Amino acid sequence: MRIVLPVLLAGFLFLAPARAATLTVCNPAGQSEDGVYVDTVLETTTGVETGFPREFTETLEVEGDGLEAFNALFLYRGWGDGLPLVPPTPERVEAMLAGYDLPGDFPIATLAPMDGVATVEKIAVNAVMAGCEPRHMPLLVAAVEAVSQPEFDLRGMSTTTNPDSVLVIVSGPIVDRLGINAGTNTFGRGNRANASISRALHLIINNVGGSRPGITDMSTLGQPGEFVMFLAENAAASPWPSFHTEYGFLPERNVVTVAAVEGYSGIMGIGYTRPEFLDLIAAWLRGHDRPYRRNIIVLVAQDTAQMLAREGWTRDGIRQYLREHARIPFGEWNRQYHGAREARKGVPEEVFAITAPNVLVNKPFWDSMPIIVAGGTGEKSMILPCWASGSIVSQEIRLPVNWK
Repeated sequence: MRIVLPVLLAGFLFLAPARAATLTVCNPAGQSEDGVYVDTVLETTTGVETGFPREFTETLEVEGDGLEAFNALFLYRGWGDGLPLVPPTPERVEAMLAGYDLPGDFPIATLAPMDGVATVEKIAVNAVMAGCEPRHMPLLVAAVEAVSQPEFDLRGMSTTTNPDSVLVIVSGPIVDRLGINAGTNTFGRGNRANASISRALHLIINNVGGSRPGITDMSTLGQPGEFVMFLAENAAASPWPSFHTEYGFLPERNVVTVAAVEGYSGIMGIGYTRPEFLDLIAAWLRGHDRPYRRNIIVLVAQDTAQMLAREGWTRDGIRQYLREHARIPFGEWNRQYHGAREARKGVPEEVFAITAPNVLVNKPFWDSMPIIVAGGTGEKSMILPCWASGSIVSQEIRLPVNWK
C-alpha cells in the first residue's frame, strides 16, 4: 500500500508521495533446540508458504514510517494477534534486553506445542511487539517459565477445542513497583503493565511455541482473553495473607501464577451476609456443566472479603463450606452424566460404586480453589472455571540485582 503525506505549499494542500525508506526488524519466531524454525515445521505441515526470514533480522523496504506495511506482513506470517504491533527494531529489542541480566541467547524454556525455545532475546522481541517496558521483563520471563512446566500442560491447552486462555495473576511488592493495577478494573483496560505483559505472553505462546489459530490451536470458539487476561492481587485490601503464601512462598516474595481459564462469571454479594454469599457460589458450582474440574478460581471483592473475615471466615473455611454445600444427590448426578464417558474423566472411582440415589455427591469435584482478593470497592466478585486437564502453576519472579 502506498502512503501519501499532506504537504502545504503557498496556501494549497498537495498530496506528495511518501519517501521510500527501510525498516529493520527482528524475528519473533521460535526455533527448536536443533535450530529449526517453528514456522518451517508449520509451513511443511500446512503447505502454506508465508515467506518468513531465516535470519534474526531483516530489512523491509517501506514507505513513510512503514507501520501499516510492517503490521500487514507480520500478521500474514502469523506473528500477530490482529491488533497493531510495535516494530521490534534492533534498538528497541536491545533496550528491552537491558531489563534482564541474562544473555540474549540464554534459553528460558521450551514451549509447546511445537517445542520452540524461548530465549531471553525471543522473549524481548515479542515484548517489544506487545508494548512492554524493559522493567516488565523479569515478570514476563517468570510467566514463560511457569507456562512451560509439565503440570500446566501448555501442549493440551494450546491445541484443545476448549475456549481456554492463560490467566496471569501477580502478587507481592512488585505489583506496586511496576505500577500494576490491582484495584478498580484490574481485570479490564487502562493499564500498560496489565495489558502489555499478558499480551506479550500470548504472542510468545503463538510465535515461539507455535500455537496458531486454526492450525495447531483448534479452539472451537476462542475467547477475548487470548488478547489479554491479567490481574493482580490487591494485598492492601485483603483481610487474609497473600494468596501465594498458600503455595509455600514467603509473603514478601514476588510471584506470578498462571492458570488456563475458560472464562468468568460474576457473583453479586450485595445484601448477602454470612454463608449466604457462599451459598451463591455453591449454587453456581452445583449447576456447572462438568463433574470434575481440577481448579476453580474465586475472585472475592474487597468489601465482601472484609465482611467474611469479620465473621471469622478464612480461606480454608470457605473451601470447606463449598465442598459440603456444592453437592447433589447421586441419582441426579448419574442422570446428568450417565454414558458421558468424557465428562466423567477424573471423577473418583468410589463414586461409580454408589447405588443409593440420595447419597450426596460433590458437584463438581475439584483439587484446588485459590481465593484471591482483587479489584476496587464494591461487592461484585467472580468465579473462573479452569481447564479440566491442567494445573495452576506459581513461579517466583527473580529480579536482577540492577533492576530498576
